[in-house]
Amino acid sequence: MKSHSVLRFWVSRRLWLCALAVLMRPEIAAAHDTWLVPEKFRPEPGERVRVRLVTSESFPEGESAVVPARIAQFFLRTASSREAVTGYRVEGVDLVADVAARSLPAVLVAETLPRDFVLEPQVFNEYLRAEELEAVIAARARRGETHHPGRERYRKIAKALLCAGGDAASPPGAGQPPSVVPQGLWLEIVPTRDLCGIRAGETVSFQVLFEGRPLGGVRLAAGYAGVTGHRYPVWLVTDARGMATVRLDRPGAWFVRTLHMIAARDAGESDWESAFSTYTFEVQPAGENREGSEAEENPAEAARALLEMQVEAWNRGDLAGFMTGYWDSPELTFAGAQGITRGWAAVHERFARNYPDRPAMGRLTFSDLEITVLSSSAVLVLGRWQLEREADRPGGVFTIVVRRLAGGWRIVHDHTSTVR
Repeated sequence: MKSHSVLRFWVSRRLWLCALAVLMRPEIAAAHDTWLVPEKFRPEPGERVRVRLVTSESFPEGESAVVPARIAQFFLRTASSREAVTGYRVEGVDLVADVAARSLPAVLVAETLPRDFVLEPQVFNEYLRAEELEAVIAARARRGETHHPGRERYRKIAKALLCAGGDAASPPGAGQPPSVVPQGLWLEIVPTRDLCGIRAGETVSFQVLFEGRPLGGVRLAAGYAGVTGHRYPVWLVTDARGMATVRLDRPGAWFVRTLHMIAARDAGESDWESAFSTYTFEVQPAGENREGSEAEENPAEAARALLEMQVEAWNRGDLAGFMTGYWDSPELTFAGAQGITRGWAAVHERFARNYPDRPAMGRLTFSDLEITVLSSSAVLVLGRWQLEREADRPGGVFTIVVRRLAGGWRIVHDHTSTVR
């Protein structure tokens, strides 16, 4: 009898240890993601669409609902307006809302309030390793906290893109698509091209912004329906400009996600603060006919829309958004009083150095635009620029060459002069 009891003890102990090992696998230790998942990504304008805010490890299914009281903001952004989403409620394991965009495309945004939690040292360390947060691991080691509980304040930020039903891309002359415009979030993912026209087999560059600035050296993951347990088919690191390029190899619903953690900035209960940010969208099958194709696009209107986007980004202090109007290439050229600058990164650095904050940026206007269409894919623009600042009103003239590239219309050459 005693030998049977001992045997049962060791079998039970072995099963318990196996279960613990499963629970402590990196993909289990990693945190759940939160996504916005509309019942259809391509509704008709004004059509009511049911949208789920999903929290789980299995895209796009839900496991636990975000309670309404935790929502910090929930809104729908179109090219011309921002509307609050109301009436959201818990249904089963999801937070659910009904939205109707009067114009499309539109971006849905949901963000939760920060929340504090504490994890035991081993669990927190496994979580950091699973997310490859090496800087946090090293900082905890330097501070002698490796064997201390992890005290973290986190928030969830989710975006989803709604496109016009039946259209493969945003309509010509519609201005800068909302999908490529930053929404001013603490941590967000911004594609560099219109996702409404994306098709299976194509690639897209995404930029990660932290407090409006490019965030390099962070993990960007991507996946599609059926991805489970943080087994991401795409697992990249952003470059110095916060960029990573993803190949979308199949049609259907996709997501991209990132996580960023920093030392807590206040003297509260948490040592670290973080945000999980996701972006969901639909990829069209390859080879379908495209309505509103690039061949039908008006080059002059496209160039004008690009400049309007840059003005809007500049005037909200969003230098990263302003820079999306330039060709992301070492061959980009910018000529000015400081000489010729070559390459996107160097041009970005030049702007950041000369306009380090909102007072220096002032309020920008472009005027007296003369737009000459050189071809179906190239435009020459002459115009005047003016800054309104508290201490002065600098201004001058500019000449830019805008070309239609794989990622859309971009400035490939800019010659800007100050007129005193």
